[in-house]
Amino acid sequence: MNLWEALGPGITSQRPQQRSALPRALFVGSDAAPQLAALMREESAGTRAAMVFDTRTGAAAGEACGGALREAGFDVHEVLLPDHDGHSPVCDDTTQAWLREAVPEVDTLVGVGSGVISDLCKWVAFELSKPAAIYATAASMNGYSAANVAPSIAGVKSLFSARAHRVIAAAPAVLAAAPRELTSAGLGDVIAKAVSTADWKMNELLFGEGFSPEVAAIIDDVEKRFLAEPERLAEGDGEAVGALLEALVLSGCAMTLIGSSMPASGGEHLISHALDMRAGAEGKEHDLHGRQVGVATIFAASLYARVLAQEELQLHAEPLALDRTGWGAIANSVAEHHEKQSARLAAACERLAEPGVWPQLRETLQPMVPEARWVKDVLERAGAAHRIEDLGIEKGRFLWAVNNGAQIRERFTSLDLAWATGVLPGAGPELCARYLR
Repeated sequence: MNLWEALGPGITSQRPQQRSALPRALFVGSDAAPQLAALMREESAGTRAAMVFDTRTGAAAGEACGGALREAGFDVHEVLLPDHDGHSPVCDDTTQAWLREAVPEVDTLVGVGSGVISDLCKWVAFELSKPAAIYATAASMNGYSAANVAPSIAGVKSLFSARAHRVIAAAPAVLAAAPRELTSAGLGDVIAKAVSTADWKMNELLFGEGFSPEVAAIIDDVEKRFLAEPERLAEGDGEAVGALLEALVLSGCAMTLIGSSMPASGGEHLISHALDMRAGAEGKEHDLHGRQVGVATIFAASLYARVLAQEELQLHAEPLALDRTGWGAIANSVAEHHEKQSARLAAACERLAEPGVWPQLRETLQPMVPEARWVKDVLERAGAAHRIEDLGIEKGRFLWAVNNGAQIRERFTSLDLAWATGVLPGAGPELCARYLR
């Protein structure tokens, strides 16, 4: 699939200058590895390739990808990314430094894996000014085609620009054989778009930030191929999982076109990031990002419904104080972001107090936000996490992430709006009891 053409004339005619920022192609099929290798020969200045994988992804697809690269004429240097404290590798500044040191002088990087492998390869390739590609082993997240990289820096979930993979490829049999938790995480990541688009539109209405209806609608048609029968994802149906990957890739393209994560990430993602960060600071395990995002999307949809039901506002510009005990060792790093978020909250309250702004916001956002019960039903039918207990945490920990997650981003989201209008923190326990039990 030529990804540029797949975006449709509404985008390609308006944004021709952005074509080079997007991946050239998505290949999903039994011959995906040879297709990736052939196209990367065109993208690379030479034939030296580093193939990056971990023990699990190497076992799933390393041989197929490595063999295809060699058949295409590449001299392949294999880099096994080690586990982190006995667990799967993570994408952070420490791991990136290790990988950059482990990669020799090469002409291209090819990752075999999903989220962590993908982001690390993009990150290192960008710093080395080399093209990168990914042979995906799971339909688990939307970062494959995004220029953004989302690592932890000094313990804080961060976001900065790199360059998207030039080629994305996957074999349906490998995708279908991936652990169901990974596929359900991909569904959680992509279903968040229904709520994050409202956050994006809200930022346009309040702060004049750019919003593109064409970009917001990129994955609408693809979603129909798996949302109508989400049970097929639970069954590992190859066609459904392939459609999910396509939606995730197109979602990543939307982020690359806009130059930020706003088309696919809002307050629901901040809840997941906060859970990740606190677990990391405490040396504890946490669930997959997309599974947490799915549960948080249910909550964010219910939160929007509660906020937008208000005809009159009682605004609260005072931010939630930084919880240094909860953030623990990373509190000082969070404090820098909290200061910016607090200023943004105050500015939003000033704007919301202006005549006519709140009625316009309500009228615009209400049709955009899905019913929380619909989100929950889709996730449940797909075998995905749809309750707090599915994430292996207590309700109190989830609510802590709801109340504190906004502090790590300046961007104004559903969490900030609920705080500004007085819905949070009071409504949190009730909404959890109603929708996340």
